Amino acid sequence: MTDEEYKWFLRNEVVDAGLCTFCGACAAVCPNDRIEFKADGPALKEECPRNGQGACKDVCQRVVTFASKIGPNIFGFKAKPPSLLGQYETILAARATDPAIQKAGQDGGAVTALMTYCMNEGLIDGVIATGEIGKPSSCVVRSEEELLDTAGSKYSSVPVLSAIKDAGDITNAAVIGLPCHVYGVRKTQFFPGMMAHGFEVGENGERIKVPNIAYVIGLFCTENFNYDKLAVFMQENGVDIDKVRRAVIHLDELVVTTDEGEHGFDLNDLWNAGCVQDGCVICRDAVSKLSDISAGYMGSGKGWTTLMGRTQKGVDLIKAAEEAGYIETKPDIDLHRIEEFAGLKMQRFKWELARRLGEGKKVKFYWASDYPGVMGETKGTFFVKIKTNSGLIGADQLAKAAELANKYGDGTFEITTRQSVEIQGVPGTNVDKLMSEIYASGLATIGMGYVSSCVGMDYCTEGLVETKKLSGELTMAFAQKLTPHKMKIGIAGCGNDCVRAKRHDIGLIGQVRPEIDTEKCNGCGRCAELCRVDAISIVHGNAVIDKDKCISCGWCIRGCPKEAAIEKERGYTMWIGANDARRPSDGILLKSFCTTEEIPELIDAVAGTFVKYRTKPGRERLGNVIANVGEGRFLKEVLDQM
Repeated sequence: MTDEEYKWFLRNEVVDAGLCTFCGACAAVCPNDRIEFKADGPALKEECPRNGQGACKDVCQRVVTFASKIGPNIFGFKAKPPSLLGQYETILAARATDPAIQKAGQDGGAVTALMTYCMNEGLIDGVIATGEIGKPSSCVVRSEEELLDTAGSKYSSVPVLSAIKDAGDITNAAVIGLPCHVYGVRKTQFFPGMMAHGFEVGENGERIKVPNIAYVIGLFCTENFNYDKLAVFMQENGVDIDKVRRAVIHLDELVVTTDEGEHGFDLNDLWNAGCVQDGCVICRDAVSKLSDISAGYMGSGKGWTTLMGRTQKGVDLIKAAEEAGYIETKPDIDLHRIEEFAGLKMQRFKWELARRLGEGKKVKFYWASDYPGVMGETKGTFFVKIKTNSGLIGADQLAKAAELANKYGDGTFEITTRQSVEIQGVPGTNVDKLMSEIYASGLATIGMGYVSSCVGMDYCTEGLVETKKLSGELTMAFAQKLTPHKMKIGIAGCGNDCVRAKRHDIGLIGQVRPEIDTEKCNGCGRCAELCRVDAISIVHGNAVIDKDKCISCGWCIRGCPKEAAIEKERGYTMWIGANDARRPSDGILLKSFCTTEEIPELIDAVAGTFVKYRTKPGRERLGNVIANVGEGRFLKEVLDQM
């Protein structure tokens, strides 16, 4: 049986559709080693018992990038909406201080120097990268000598991530790759949290081991080439690809160096000859936006590498390597050149998208999930979730959302149970335009992690505490944070619990502790009449509160005609561990009368303890873990952190 006869989702939907980037993530996560890479892309070597719809499908970034979920996990609470260059904390020019690394490396050898520092300091014990120049292949680098051998850019499509399955002895790895490899490794790295299940298990219990990915170094990328087509093109122009010792793309030219000298090839000629990989021409990312550090020649002078420190650990690595003398840096960066470079790639993407749609070709709008709150629908369209202030939205904002729903969607809204407003029926071709207008109008979208609440004391006469401001603060602090997976928070302004806070993973309910001033109380019984839980009785002419029955609702305080029922304490009670999901669980009381200042710390402590004890990411909610650990032990560990 030929590989074309095997049922494989990725072959039909990605490879044959001209979307595959050769990143290699699918091969990295196949426990039965059924995937091989041919000239036209990955193929099955034998029949798959899951018809090719296992982990390989889940991890493919050309099915969906999940960048909006990955971003908050790598950038923490500083995750920002998508932009042309992505987010970064620092940008500078750098080069290796070691002449040997400078000579072997690309544009100053800064990346090789960074990896050398990491190896020498024990931060990593292996690098997953691309080896060789002539016909590149993925490899695992385990020594400084091998780093030098693999230094320099290669311009043929290589399934770099397929080498993960050869890294069984590696504990902490760095990955060096192009933007497509960065998306692939991030989906592999955070697979269990995003997919709500673990890696696929082979027919005989085989398990994939993915090393801890300590650093992801992303390279700038204009385009990549099909090796066989590039070899033919060069041969026709007098260059043997096997003799190429160095390759560099500068501006609009591919320059290769052989023992005979340098040879330049116009990128347009390579494009017209069909040398550019199909998946590359529909790529939107020129600068590896989800990496810890991005690196490339654009924006720096000759012999220097532009480094963009994106995450905090990426910034720290650059600083530490410089202080240790492995690299030297300077602030001289031409940002305009980098923006122009990235902009040209986006323009080419738009041209290619229009061409494919015009020819009636299948297009998967894999990039829609770059934006938070954008998800696919059954009709092939998307819904876009507009953020409200936990249910509150200004009239002008709602009117603008309605305008956008008519302009870019099918004209309908879904008012969700989590208090957001979803624009329905948005075609993939409209997603970018819609998101651009959303951001420009001051609206925002949001995915998972939204805090829901009632209107609280600002609007409701029965409200005991403020809810909306606290909801907004907690949403910004915890929204879409991948770890822990799905932690729903609800806030009720009083004991009526209109939002069912006690059925959330974390529920906050406003409460006030009453006390009777016996000097003022005349035993009229009004407080007992108002108490809905029969917690008050009149004894010897005075009201007496049964503290075991009292739910701290404050009705006695509100209704006492003699002002004898007084407020002793006010705050939030925190319940944890409830949910109404597939495996429902009841909440338990963590702490009464919490202040707004201590609530974020408590949530952090709960989340940290949850992550410590969970064994099945995505399948265990907080309540399930509490039940497994034991209520007393779990509560003690949380409160001991305060």
